[in-house]
Amino acid sequence: MHQQTDIWEIVRIILSILGSLALFLYGMKTMSEALQKIGSEQLRKSFSSIATNKFKGFLSGFLVTGTVQSSTAVSLTLISFLNAGFFTLDQSLAILIGSNVGTTLTAWYITLIGFHSKVQIVLLPVMAFTLPLLFRRNRKYRYIAEFIIGFVLIFTGFYFLEELMPSIASGSGFASKFSILSRNTFGTNILFALSGIILTILIRSSSASTALTIILCYNGWMSFENAAAMIIGENIGTTLTANIAAMVATNQARRLALAHSVFNIAGAIIFFIVFRHIISYTSQISEVITGFPAIESSYAIPIGLALFHSLFNIVNAILAFTFFKYFKLLLKILIPVKPNEDRKSGLKYIDTGYLSMSELALMQVHDEILNYGNQISEMFALIPQYMLEKQTDKFQKIRKKIYKFEERADAAEVTISNYLTRLAANDLTESASRKVSSMLRIIDDIESIADQCMQLERAIREKNEAKAWMPPPLRELTLSMYAMIREAIENMNKNLSKNYSPGILVKATELELKINNARDNFMKVNREYIDKGEYSYQHGAYFSNIANHCEKIGDHIINVNQAIATNLKTKN
Repeated sequence: MHQQTDIWEIVRIILSILGSLALFLYGMKTMSEALQKIGSEQLRKSFSSIATNKFKGFLSGFLVTGTVQSSTAVSLTLISFLNAGFFTLDQSLAILIGSNVGTTLTAWYITLIGFHSKVQIVLLPVMAFTLPLLFRRNRKYRYIAEFIIGFVLIFTGFYFLEELMPSIASGSGFASKFSILSRNTFGTNILFALSGIILTILIRSSSASTALTIILCYNGWMSFENAAAMIIGENIGTTLTANIAAMVATNQARRLALAHSVFNIAGAIIFFIVFRHIISYTSQISEVITGFPAIESSYAIPIGLALFHSLFNIVNAILAFTFFKYFKLLLKILIPVKPNEDRKSGLKYIDTGYLSMSELALMQVHDEILNYGNQISEMFALIPQYMLEKQTDKFQKIRKKIYKFEERADAAEVTISNYLTRLAANDLTESASRKVSSMLRIIDDIESIADQCMQLERAIREKNEAKAWMPPPLRELTLSMYAMIREAIENMNKNLSKNYSPGILVKATELELKINNARDNFMKVNREYIDKGEYSYQHGAYFSNIANHCEKIGDHIINVNQAIATNLKTKN
């Protein structure tokens, strides 16, 4: 009977821990995504303005990870960005180092607010403030309400973890049996470090696993030393998910994922060599802050472990920046440089787990759409050459190039469309939703420009096969129309390179009217030549076909500009 009671106690404890942890993680997700929505523009600016300055990159990584509360999610997003060529390896490494330090913020606010503060008393009254915000039409207020709800859920989950988890002092049979594992030996510390790795892989957030470790240690399930070892393991565990995701990415992205593991493992080795000294040093600092040494008093354990967590990541950051050049060299030795490896792989959607990074992912799509527009510009530049080329072998070479551009355009449209569709499945801000809608329209019209280029290729080829040669004045009008389209495409790409905003339609509309007028003038001159009997009606139809395709390209270009311009904030 006693044995059956023990089994039910174990089941109750495990389910209580899992339920509380689920509440805690959902609170992190809700608060993180609400913060991204509230400050989405600021986050994107922070991430995109790093230039070549390592300090700015470090600061960006620190702030973004402090917001999303998961260095795993940030590192996965960075791999996706680097894979598409959005960042260089130097920039990505600086952000990653900052991200490692930023992940310590969760431990601090859990420690400072969750322990000894009786925060549970104010949780429901704080939640009451969300009621009027949830029913406001302005989405900004709803995002603030979501942030408050996330905050309340985090500390509700934290409260249940504290209350429901039995302490060793309570005499719980299961807790007492577990405490037998807690020994301050090197082997036991390694075992706890491995446990930290496994725990972080399972919940994909070192911030959450660190918070859980602090609670377990506070309740006496492990010693301060064991908990510190477990935190080292959690910092290694957070890197393994990124390495798995990077297996299908470019060499540069794989180096970034490997870098995350290397400097955390290197830091772990250094810390284990001087482990006892660091534990003693951390305990002494916690005694200065709380009046109690963390090694001896449970009261000081949360502060002590938060200090240890910060110290581990700050020391790693200092070492990484000090030996930055040699660190990069080591990565290139471990993953050797290959020819043409700098060529971008393109968009690759990498799932960041339960924490969404969709707001930042839009930056990457923006860059990829601009590349798509530039490809179309290069494709259209071949059309005038194709029409004027008289040598058969050169004519065929240009034709093959046009076909290759068409294949790339089709593939790019599918890739970007699929990426945006997966992003849209997440809960986006109003402005991000508008941007996704605009982007889908843009890529559809850019792909249609590529289709019209193919139609032009076919029209020119059929004209040549029919030996329908344009009179010089008509040819000049065609070349003039091509030049107008080139200018319109360049203007379109200039608009795509900026943040999507109004005020760009004046020049775009002007160019569209010029193309329409040029097409009308072409048709008029073409009819006059037919009426004069200069060439047959059939030949004139070939020429008209070319002008009509040019005009359709102009239509799709103005559609792209309108999609950019209509990305306006609607009144709530």
